[in-house]
Parts: sequence; structure tokens; C-alpha cells
Amino acid sequence: MTSNRIPLHRVQGTHYEYSYQLGQLTRESIRQRIANDFAYLSSLFHFIQTEYGQKLHRGFIETTRSIYPWYWDEIRGLADGSQVPLEQIVILNFLNETRTVYRLLDEKKKLENETGEQGCTTVLINRKDTKTLSLLHNEDHSSALYMTGCLVEADIQSSKYDNDQRDSPKEKFVAYCYAGSIPGNAFGVNVHGFVCALNGLYPDFVVADRLPRQIVNRALLSVKNEDELDKLLQSSPVAYGFCINGGFLRQPTHLLNYEIGPNLSKNNQNYISKCRIIDSEGKFNDDSDVRNYLVHYNHYERLDHVIRQQKALDSSHSRWKRGKELGEIFTTADAIKLLGDQENVQFPIFRTSNGSDVNSVTLCTAHINFLTLQLEIYQQNPKDNKQPSITYNLRDIFSSE
Repeated sequence: MTSNRIPLHRVQGTHYEYSYQLGQLTRESIRQRIANDFAYLSSLFHFIQTEYGQKLHRGFIETTRSIYPWYWDEIRGLADGSQVPLEQIVILNFLNETRTVYRLLDEKKKLENETGEQGCTTVLINRKDTKTLSLLHNEDHSSALYMTGCLVEADIQSSKYDNDQRDSPKEKFVAYCYAGSIPGNAFGVNVHGFVCALNGLYPDFVVADRLPRQIVNRALLSVKNEDELDKLLQSSPVAYGFCINGGFLRQPTHLLNYEIGPNLSKNNQNYISKCRIIDSEGKFNDDSDVRNYLVHYNHYERLDHVIRQQKALDSSHSRWKRGKELGEIFTTADAIKLLGDQENVQFPIFRTSNGSDVNSVTLCTAHINFLTLQLEIYQQNPKDNKQPSITYNLRDIFSSE
């Protein structure tokens, strides 16, 4: 496994200890990310010093410490290990919520189109006719993360919490991480065979005193089965929106897509739309199931009637339109053709630093093959570079369960 841009860090210990190690290992990358994105982040650093910003984060932190205190320990460990101020690490982990509230408070920023530019594109394929069962995913975000992302292989011990009344989960996973963020909001695979890749979704509101997206996404890496996944999403009140794409390597009958968002009309409840991607022989459960494949972008497609979305999502809708033009997905080659597409100069599906999308690039493309149990990562456009830069044998994760 070789890569000159995406290193692999192996860390272990308690939630705090492994994250402290990760902070030490990525200290310079975190500082580089902040420096490269400072023109953008500085306004959020200032905002969080205001009374409103402090109240917003205080509510998120208190909710996190109440429901998932071990993941708050991971944020603390990352700050302590990296020697980057805790408030800055908190902003990097509560980024979607912080920047959305900041913009909503500033009328001139409401029409900015940046969040929609930075979202990802994911293809899920479950076909009998081509013997394909795969998830492929463009990881898109700020160009400041292009040289600072990493793979993390974590082996985490269970610890006692709340006066020994609760145990944190024992976890092991491999995940792609942003510098300064705890794992979970990109793509990863855990020891139980749960595969997930996330897409940002963008409501035009944030709900205070709930869980930031990053915390719920982190909790996904502890999931053991589909029932547990459903319960986690039902019991974790989210402050903002996101989309989960995934499946279970040990029960490869169907793949999964969830659209998630906060329910304003019911206290501490979420809107959840679950869709199964089933093959030609699978039985439909309801109207939300789809046959053979699904492509997801960065706007709500099934919950759009109940969640108000930001209006400035031109990139997502343009990518969706281009995907329709490219037609049905039969194979991973078709998926790579879509994910590598740059036909739309203003809003390409695969983004480069010299493109027109504001401050947004494709950091890498991941292919998780449910049949060969391999994770392949392409550092360049996979349409032009047929060989992955990184190949990770997922059996290495399973062997320790």
C-alpha cells in the first residue's frame, strides 16, 4: 500500500488515547489545513467568540457529552495531541452547522453557493446481470484538504462512562479522515463489515441543542447490523442534514441509502428516508426501494417535501442532470465514467483545483467492492488513471473480530 498524498495512520487505545495519537501524527496537517483555509475559517473563529456562537457550540457540546461522551473525548484528544486550540478543533468538527448559522445571521451571505459546491457524489451498484456489488464515491471538499487527508486504522478499547453506568463501544475500523476532524464523515468500513460513505445535505436551518452531523457520522463506525443502524438514526437527534450510502459486507443482499434531517415539528426527532438498492431477484419492501443501482448527490430527493433546502445548490442539481444524461449504471466502469466526468466546466462531477467550483476539489475516489472485500482509492481522476493508488484488504479488519 503506497501513497505519496494519503498516508495510513494506525492508532489504538481508549477513545481519548487513539485520538491523542492521531492528533500528534497529523499536527502539521491540521495546521496546514487551517492556514490554507484561513481566509474562510477566520470568520468562523471570530463568530464563535460572540455570545451567539458560544451559546450554539455550548448546546452542541452538552448534547454530545450527554449522548456520546466518548466522541467528545475524541475531539479533546485530537486537540491535546495536535496542540491546536480546542475551540478551533471544535469548529472543524461542527463545521456544517457553524457555517450555516453564520450565513443565516448575515443576510449578504445567504445566497452564497459554497456549501453545495463541496458535496460528494456516490454510486451504489447491486446487479445480478453484471455480477457487480460495489459502492463508489467521490470525496469532495475544500482544496485546503487536498494535501492533508489521511487513512486511519483505529483499534479502540471500551471505557466506562457516567460513573461506570455506561460502556463506550469497542471499535475497529479504517476510515478516510480530514485533518482536524474525528473519523466518520467521509467513507469507512468497520470490523462488523459495515460500509458507509457520506454525502452532505443542506437544509436552510440548523436546530440548536442537538447532535452535530459529525458526531452522528462518527457513531456510524460502531454499527454492528442494520437494525442497530436504524435505531441509532432514530435515537440520535441531528442538528443538520446528511445522507448515508452503505451496506454490510457480511449480508450482501442489498445496499442502503438514507436521507436524514432534523424534524422541526417533533422535539428531538429526525426525518429519515430509507432506500434499499436491490438486485433483479430481490423483493421490494416499499416504494422507496430501487432496482440495480442508485446515484446520490447533495440535495434531498425523497425528503424534499418536508425539509426546506438551501436554494444555492446549483452544483448538486447540475451533477444530477449530467448523471441522467450518462444513463443507466451497469458496471463499475460505468460508475467511474460518471464519477470522472468533467463535461460541465462550471460544475464538473470530478473537480480539480483549476475548475470553476468555488474552493472545491475531489480529494480522492473510493471503490469498495463487496465481492472481493477490497477498498481501492484513486488519488487522481479514475477515468484517466485506471490503477488505484491504494488497495486495502478489508479482510485485515475482519480478522480481529
